[in-house]
Amino acid sequence: MGGNLTSMSELVGKRVFADKSSAKKPEAVSKLGKVRHCVFHPSQRRCVGFIVKRPDLLWMFRRKDVFVALGGYTMVDGRVVVSRSPEATDKGACKALGVNYDDCVLWGGLPVIGEDGTVYGSVGDVTFDEETGEVETLQVTQGATANALLGVREIPGSLIRGFKRGIGTALAVNGETGEEPVLGAILVADEVADLDAEGGLAAKAGEATAVVAERARETVEAVKPAVSGATKAAGKAVNAGAYATGRQIKRASGMFAAFKEEYDKARKED
Repeated sequence: MGGNLTSMSELVGKRVFADKSSAKKPEAVSKLGKVRHCVFHPSQRRCVGFIVKRPDLLWMFRRKDVFVALGGYTMVDGRVVVSRSPEATDKGACKALGVNYDDCVLWGGLPVIGEDGTVYGSVGDVTFDEETGEVETLQVTQGATANALLGVREIPGSLIRGFKRGIGTALAVNGETGEEPVLGAILVADEVADLDAEGGLAAKAGEATAVVAERARETVEAVKPAVSGATKAAGKAVNAGAYATGRQIKRASGMFAAFKEEYDKARKED
């Protein structure tokens, strides 16, 4: 890649300011909000920008979020400063990037599924080139307890196939109800199964690692037959606003939790 790397965890929560510089005040800025989500290309393995949550007006009225292109800002003293260029934000940014905002995807929290149907967990973090947005690695989380015991699996970009519709958890466009839910997940190569998780108490227990890993694999195999029923049932537990970025996002957290819950229900029904 050649460029510097950044990640979702480094950007999300950062304070964002708009450039208001002038000849008399070259460093002037105004508060815009905080980074809420990183936004990814609908078909390529790259981040295209992020969404800024603006503070409510008078603590009562919600203001529209702002989409900022990956190349539309600079970092100044740990703060994000958005350029005044029309290609830095919203429609101008999308036009310059050549993307349809409504088709873009929020990877954070999406289930990570192998080509053979193995569910590895959900997207915990993504590292990417801060200039091109090309994904370098994806970190899979299985929840705090499982991470502490088994460690965290880091998947290189070469093994990430990208966002896949039709599998995974139910996604929804905010405000649109009564329509067939769209399923989505991050698809990865089957070689991911051979990657070792890093850290975790089990890794420090020597041979215990192999035992725990084998039991985890057996559990996954037991779940596989229920994939079809679970993904259909997941439509009943849609988290509004987790999919389309262009129509106001309410929340994107908890998607994998709902997905896992529907798996468990489907297994019991079988």
